[in-house]
Amino acid sequence: MTILEKKLDSLVNRILLKAENQHELLFGACQSDVKLTNTQEHILMLLSQEKLTNTDLAKRLNISQAAVTKAIKGLIKQEMLAGTKDTVDARVTYFELTDLARPIAKEHTHHHDKTLAVYHRLLAHFSAEEQVIVEKFITAFSEELEG
Repeated sequence: MTILEKKLDSLVNRILLKAENQHELLFGACQSDVKLTNTQEHILMLLSQEKLTNTDLAKRLNISQAAVTKAIKGLIKQEMLAGTKDTVDARVTYFELTDLARPIAKEHTHHHDKTLAVYHRLLAHFSAEEQVIVEKFITAFSEELEG
């Protein structure tokens, strides 16, 4: 194993440890005292942008509807979400944030923005030609992950 391969292996393992049991890897520490899962915080962020159903959330998060239902039940219990029935099809429920949830959704959005800024700052260290190589590596790595 070359030194570069060892460094890549170490980086991937550190990322896995940092993001263990989380839906995503974000930079920045949570300032809220409210104990939520990363999935619940991400649901709040998505719902701060628009009303969505359980199915919509599952598709956006690429997780099962059962996982979304579990997360939503916890958020409703903490009075962070309210459900409203669709006026045309009463079987459909849209979820909206309560005032209690808005600051948490805003903070999660801030962490997303901060994470994108870190990526931007890191890529700025590379020339346009080097960024093409980085992009090729990311594409090849992603394809290997998908098998």
